[in-house]
Amino acid sequence: MEEKKEPGLEELFLEIEDIITQMEDREVSLEQSFLLYEAGMKKLKQCNDKIDMVEKKMLVLNGDGTTEDFN
Repeated sequence: MEEKKEPGLEELFLEIEDIITQMEDREVSLEQSFLLYEAGMKKLKQCNDKIDMVEKKMLVLNGDGTTEDFN
């Protein structure tokens, strides 16, 4: 079974940029705009979660200077 890899921050940013571009299209319906907005907010939450994890890792260093794994 193939393991699904989580997207990195760069990929998430590109996906958000694509969503914004789609929302700027005047031909997009109001319903589609709401769906795009919802998808964009989910992507932003993923970005925030990843950034929070990095911040936590930076704050928690072991005695030998390596980061502690939170997974």
